[in-house]
Amino acid sequence: MKKLLSLITVMAVVLTLIPFQSTFAATPASKVRVSDKVWVGNMEAQHAALVTFTEDSNNAWEDTQNLTLRLPDGVSWNKFTRINARLINMADVDGRDLTIKLVNTKNIDRIVLDPYFDIERSVEKGDLVLRVYRGDVADSDKELVVAEIKDYGAKLTSSNIAEFNFIKPGSKEVVVYLEEFIDGSLVDTQTYDLEVENAEIDKAKGIEIKRLTGDKKLTATMNGDYVKLNVDKTPGKSKWELKFTITPEKEYEGDIVLNLEGRGVEDSITLGTVLKNVDMMTGTATSIGLGFQDQDVAGIEITEMERGTLLKGVYTIAINPEYKGLVFTDAKLNVIEGNIDIDNFEYRDGKFVFEVKSASTRASKIVINDIKVTVDQFGYLGDYKGELIFNHDKSDQIKIDEEVLFTATGSKPSEGQAKYVGQFIIGSPSFIITTNGINRVETFDVAPYIQDNRTMMSVKAAGVALDAKVSYDADKKMVTVESGDTKATMTIGSKMLNINGEEKEMDTEAVISNSRTFIPLAFLADVFDAELKWDNVTKTVTIMKN
Repeated sequence: MKKLLSLITVMAVVLTLIPFQSTFAATPASKVRVSDKVWVGNMEAQHAALVTFTEDSNNAWEDTQNLTLRLPDGVSWNKFTRINARLINMADVDGRDLTIKLVNTKNIDRIVLDPYFDIERSVEKGDLVLRVYRGDVADSDKELVVAEIKDYGAKLTSSNIAEFNFIKPGSKEVVVYLEEFIDGSLVDTQTYDLEVENAEIDKAKGIEIKRLTGDKKLTATMNGDYVKLNVDKTPGKSKWELKFTITPEKEYEGDIVLNLEGRGVEDSITLGTVLKNVDMMTGTATSIGLGFQDQDVAGIEITEMERGTLLKGVYTIAINPEYKGLVFTDAKLNVIEGNIDIDNFEYRDGKFVFEVKSASTRASKIVINDIKVTVDQFGYLGDYKGELIFNHDKSDQIKIDEEVLFTATGSKPSEGQAKYVGQFIIGSPSFIITTNGINRVETFDVAPYIQDNRTMMSVKAAGVALDAKVSYDADKKMVTVESGDTKATMTIGSKMLNINGEEKEMDTEAVISNSRTFIPLAFLADVFDAELKWDNVTKTVTIMKN
């Protein structure tokens, strides 16, 4: 049989669905959950966090047991306190103690305490701790923090975060709520500042204020980049809804934050976020010589992370630094993923130009390959960057991204430069391959990943990465990699690598994942005299082979 509160029927209370801050056993027979800690003041009828006691198992709460909840000195139980949605009987309160009497029931029981406290002025600021006693014995480990006593308490909240497109963010209306959690937190003799970081408030539209609870009046005035808030002398606590329009700063990417500051009040929330959702990437930066004709440089890849990111309009890849003696003599543009509609690609006035005729409904990838460049002998030495720009030379021009396209040196690149370069990012199925300075993109159905600090790559992708012939014998579960006079084999589940008949032990093994065979790249790269470089920041692997 189970115990239950006398005179109270235990119900499956919806309040227990509130997200909880902590979970732990209050007694050997119970679990306790406390909802998020709230702010309270030194005054009467202060509402604290919900506390839920749940029986561990059938018959865990023994007969004739009581549950006693004790408050600290200077804090007493208020008559508005409820247990399982019913007001408490003040006869069950003895000073700082509230005793819950348990009786038998057939089911696992739950007790939901919705507490209100009267807090004297002498009580120090800080956490309000509720002590739990089972019978006459206190459980020293079960001190429940149900509130924080503060002088002032006002917070900002928002129902949603506005999302802006980096390329053309525009303006959006946002709604925030300002609520006092302690009576008199906002006072008429003080001014409170609202400031938006990385965006501007539309001053012409101003701020619309609606009081939701309480009687206090709130007014707002624009003061440069700030909003000044003032309240009247009405006592108590109130809650308001504030509506206003924001416009992100040009070329800003990231969160837009709203700050509240004033006497004893300080809070911040995220109002919105500006998402770039497009990335321009180039292959390994090529070295070119000044004064030499039609030199191959790395390809350019422009990728949307979300559909429709590249808006309808004209895009430019401008070269920085600009130089009249620089000419691109060839280049080809292709859409290799998604359905973005691209037209009018050309090289004009020292820039690549293309037009998005219609935005994508599936995230897309654009590749510019077979790029050849000539820079006369008087050109700049050093890096030449490509800058992806929307609406170039217009008032609403936006620079989206930039990457190094090539590096100019005083002489023609040496013949010893790597003839085969592969570059890929962990987690991405696409490779940029440069063969004798000519670039192409290869995309596979699975992406490389890291296992035990080793790069694991599918058999097919490894063949491309190493410029080698790769085959797989399903019956023997054996992978064979061949290039020139070198032949290497490995077996699924084995750490042995056979190189032209000689065996070498690896610290990892070939595996099958997602119905694909993956092999460790580093050991094979060593076998076939390929150099690997790892960029930990971008998670990029570069393979160089002559």
